[in-house]
Amino acid sequence: MANTEFKSHEDKTVTLYDEAYSAKYRAYDEEFMNAPTYQHYKNKLEGLTKSFTKPISALDVGCGSGRYFHLIKNAHKLTGIDVAAPMLEMAKHPVKESEVNIPEIKLIHGNVFDYDFGNEKFDFIYSVGVLGEHAPFDLGMVNHLYNLLNINGILFTTIVNLDIRKNTKRKLAEAAYPLMPGSLKRVFDQRWKSNYMTHKQLDALMKQSLFTNYKIDNHVSDDGVWKGGHYEVTGKKG
Repeated sequence: MANTEFKSHEDKTVTLYDEAYSAKYRAYDEEFMNAPTYQHYKNKLEGLTKSFTKPISALDVGCGSGRYFHLIKNAHKLTGIDVAAPMLEMAKHPVKESEVNIPEIKLIHGNVFDYDFGNEKFDFIYSVGVLGEHAPFDLGMVNHLYNLLNINGILFTTIVNLDIRKNTKRKLAEAAYPLMPGSLKRVFDQRWKSNYMTHKQLDALMKQSLFTNYKIDNHVSDDGVWKGGHYEVTGKKG
């Protein structure tokens, strides 16, 4: 991933998540607690963090308003990093704040790709609704996260499912793509450019990465509060 490409996505995110939008996002956290999708991520994050046999250090990539802080169990330290300063202000008092049981919480204004963590490593790194959506999830990013993990550390991240977003017209255009002239291919390349990924693309990426132990799940939500589909990558270092 070229740094200039990552920077362009960062700038768009900062513009979107201004003070007004961040306040609306934080208000939506309360509504999200009643959605089946929330229960899905509750089971995922609590299950993964409880699987450790010792207190852990966790990193929330694109932590936003701290929506998932209260689901991180068995942690002695949680670091949340986000490019949008207004969102970090919301994260100081996240949803279900009384259920957050972590002795040390550190909030960082920046992006995970450029921030210098020094020698710090994490047992658990998670990112929900950020990578493969607002920011690219490519080989540079996945290997960077791998290197930030301790041995036996776990990565959990979501990537927007591109497969279910393709309509019939898109599928027909893709079938005809190999026969198109170069000028028309460039038009479609630009039109289809996004951070979303197909299962085939995601699996190929993970096979190239430093992770040798990983799985890809598919979660589709149509619960009336949040609609869409995400692939979910769970990878273990070691």
